[in-house]
This record gives sequence, structure tokens and C-alpha cells, in this order.
Amino acid sequence: MELLDDTVPIKVGDKLSYMVAEDREPANVVLVDEDGKIDVPLIGKVPAAGLTSRQLAQKVSDALEVDYYYKATVHISEYKDLSNRGQIFLLGQVVRQGAMTIPPGEVLTVSKAILRAGGFTQNADPTRVSLIRQNGPEGKEVKTEINVARILETGRLEDDLIVQSDDFIFVAQAGDSSGEYTVTGAVRGPGIYPLPMGTQITLSQAILKAGGFNEFASEGSVKVIRYDENGERKEFEVDVGEILEEGLKDNDLLLQPDDRVIVPEAWVKF
Repeated sequence: MELLDDTVPIKVGDKLSYMVAEDREPANVVLVDEDGKIDVPLIGKVPAAGLTSRQLAQKVSDALEVDYYYKATVHISEYKDLSNRGQIFLLGQVVRQGAMTIPPGEVLTVSKAILRAGGFTQNADPTRVSLIRQNGPEGKEVKTEINVARILETGRLEDDLIVQSDDFIFVAQAGDSSGEYTVTGAVRGPGIYPLPMGTQITLSQAILKAGGFNEFASEGSVKVIRYDENGERKEFEVDVGEILEEGLKDNDLLLQPDDRVIVPEAWVKF
């Protein structure tokens, strides 16, 4: 019991792991209810909110030893759901786009994630897969290019990156292009799109190519994230709704290779 936490107070709504060592049974999960109490087998409701895990364990142990145990070694700690390791998001030329839960007890790599999503589409370029990580060094977004075709063909597993929660995986489309851009967020067709050679794509055109805004989109605060040749990050915010409604072409932004378009959701949509 001396190893239990004695610094962080328990709060209403907390999930706790509870066990009595002498029972030799797996731990139970108990919830701190709206009254700040937990329901303990044999003794019923016990006040928990405001106590630390060690204090609560001692309190329960004392109560159990009155009528039920000669000695009760109680263990109480914060419950951690190890089965929930977060999600990653696959976009572009994969069979099943969207969110994927990271399986418990497994090392999930980029190539494994693509295979779990049904593999590449017929239009995919498996040599151009991008992993975008939101929380890189110093909290910056980091983009890494991966040749998944080479990994699958040669078994060079050292090139296969391990994914983390909230990573984005983009699979490029095959074909002649000067690069590609990605569209994520509140559009009907999020994904990775080519920039055809010899053509220019504006931000509003990119939104329309992605199926247009969905019903939750914040049309006035579309963001474009761009990195220059020195790796410096630039961010633009554009009112695309106004451009589309009023034809303000001068306010439209020409996209460049590797631009990332993010359409946020509005807090309230009537």
C-alpha cells in the first residue's frame, strides 16, 4: 500500500482499479459517482473524492478488516484502458480511407496500416506515401516521405515507420503531376490530389474538387499550411465561402506542391 499514489486527489467521474490482494482475483473497475463515492464489494458506498489512492485504500482496508478480513491489502489506482491506443487517419489512394484504431499489443507500421485499410487502389503510387505527424520536435508538424513499394518488395523493414496516435498517412495518386496537395477536415472528399503539369489550382477549386464543404464546415476560416525551401512553416487563413459566394477571385490562393488544406468545423451550424 505504501507504493500507492499519495499526491493526486480523486475526483468525481474518475475510473479506479480496485483489488484486494488476499482475494487473488483480477482487479475490478469502479467509478467515482456524482456523490464522490465508490461502490465497494461487501461494504457498499465509500466516500472517495478528495482522497488520494493511498488514503482511500487505507480507509477501505480498515473497513474490510472490521468484519470480513483478518488482513486486507487493498490496491487502488487510476484505471488505464490499455486497449485504447488512439487512432491514425488514412487518406488518398487506399481502399478504405478514414480513421483506424491502433491495435493493442501490436507495433503498427505505415505499410501494415495501409494493408489493414485494404491496400492501395489501382490509381495509387506506392512509392509516394507521406506520414504527417502533428507533434514532432518542439511541437512542430513533421512530414516524412516513404517508399512503401520498396518496403513491400524488398522487405526493408528499417524504412517502415511506426505510427503514433493522430498520425496522418497520405497515399499519392499515380500520374504526371508537378506534385500534390492534401485536403482534410470538413469536406465531402478529403484526400490527396495531384497538381497536373502546366495547370494552376486555386484554393476554392481545390475545395470543389474535394466535393465541396460538408454541412459542418467553417467556410470562412479555411487554412493552408505551406513549407518553403528552407523548411519554414507558413499558414494562411482564407474566407473561401466569401470567394465562392461573391466571386472574389483576387482573394483566392494559388496552391503549391505539398500544400495542406484544412477545413475546420464550425462550433455552431444553423
